[in-house]
Formats: sequence, C-alpha cells, structure tokens
Amino acid sequence: MNDIMAIKNYILYLKRECSLAVTLHSCGSHLILKNDLLAFNIHENPYCIFIKTCKAAQAHCVEKQTKVAEKCEDGSFCGVCYAGVKEYVYPIRFEDKVVGFICVSGFSCENGEEYVAAVAKKYAFPYDTLLATYKTLKTKIPEKIYVDTLIYPLCYMLELAHIKAVYDVDHINSFIHRVTHYIKQYYTQEITSETICREFNCSRSHLSRLFNEQTKMSIRDYINTLRMESAKTLLRDTKLEIAEIASSVGFSEPNYFTSVFKKYTNLSPSAYRKAQL
Repeated sequence: MNDIMAIKNYILYLKRECSLAVTLHSCGSHLILKNDLLAFNIHENPYCIFIKTCKAAQAHCVEKQTKVAEKCEDGSFCGVCYAGVKEYVYPIRFEDKVVGFICVSGFSCENGEEYVAAVAKKYAFPYDTLLATYKTLKTKIPEKIYVDTLIYPLCYMLELAHIKAVYDVDHINSFIHRVTHYIKQYYTQEITSETICREFNCSRSHLSRLFNEQTKMSIRDYINTLRMESAKTLLRDTKLEIAEIASSVGFSEPNYFTSVFKKYTNLSPSAYRKAQL
C-alpha cells in the first residue's frame, strides 16, 4: 500500500469509526492535496455546504485560511471560524514552515446564533434557514487530548508523504535536466530513446513518461526541434548543400530531413533559404 492510500484509509477510519469530520487544507503546496486526498478538502456538514452556495461567502472561507495557517505557526489550537463553527486545527510542517493544516470541524459554539445572524446579514441568507442548518452541527466537542492522539499520527503521515513528494519532484527535475543536457551534446549524432536509456540505465517507458510530463514534448520531438533550429542557422548563414546540412544536424537521409524540416517550418529547406535571402 502506498503512502497516499494509507493516509486516505486512515482519514476514512477517523470519519467512520471515530466520528471526526477531518479535512485537509493546503498553504500553496499542491502536494498535500495530491490525487485521492483532494476529496478531503471540503467540509461536509450541511451548514458549511449551505454557506458555500454563496460565492462571496465561499471566497471569504478560502481567504480566512491564510489567517488559520499563520496561527498554526504556534502549534495546534481550538478556534471558531467566522461562521461560528468550532474546530481543532493542526499544522502540517515542512522545513519549519507550515505547508498545510488539518481541521477537525463540525461543532457549534456557545454563542452560535450571533455568528449565524452576522453571516445571514452579510451574505443575504434567510436567517431561519441558516439557523436550522447551524443546529445540525454537533454540540459536544471531544477533549483535545483525545483528538491529539488520533490526529498527530495523521500529521506525521502527511509530513512524511510531503517530504517524499518534494524529493521525488527534485529528483525528477534533476534527472530530466541531465537528459536534456545529454541530448544537446549529441543531437547531431545517431541518438535515440534507446541510446539515452542505456546512458541513464532506465526503461524506455519510464524515460518517455517523465520527459513528456516535464517538457510537454516527446524525446523525438525534442531532438528534432534542436536539429531544425541548427538547420535553419546553416541554411541562413552558409552555402552548404541541403544534403550536407542534413548530415550535419544528424540525418543520414536528405529526403527524410526535408520531410521533417517541412513539418516543423511549413517550408522545404530550399524554400526557407530562399525566403531568408
């Protein structure tokens, strides 16, 4: 089982077996809400769902998350949001920075009706309807020591997953940088995906997937783009024959070079040279 699936299963356990409404929130890092964890970014209680039917109120909720993240710098806490929902908040840290936080939410507070009245007035909600949905919130909040025991392991799981994800991103970027540097050195020679795979000791499918994800190009397109740029320079600045230019930029067949050049520029090599003159 991978890290993300383990985290997902643990959150589902907290929801189903412990009756804790757990949500995950990111502070600019998309790694925390990666893949299957994105589903846990939404408060599922009827009150929050109703409030977020108003786009302005929803935007206010998102805006307030910055303040929550700042308060997380000092550690976990119990607080009340602007709409009167009481919640526990736990920071997720990476290199001493808060990169996200966990909420255990869905509880009403003592003076909840005052919050409801303020929200109803500000966003033009029907007060009675809003109050009715507010009363669906849980009235009894569990002891923090109990929630700590269940949530701190989730914090550690998310922090470890974040570290691994950051390492993977850095590792991939470094790998692709080395591959592109290698291609730039040898693109005028006989170079293929197989050549690169042997050089970097990796499978063709692995190389192709990572290269396409990072550059949005196939390896063949990347090589041909470099070759076409060199060919345009030679056509413009030298009097070399087309066949000589084809050979210089890595093509053994002049006709194939002409076909590829036309695909990339919409002109034949000779027409391109004439246009430049």
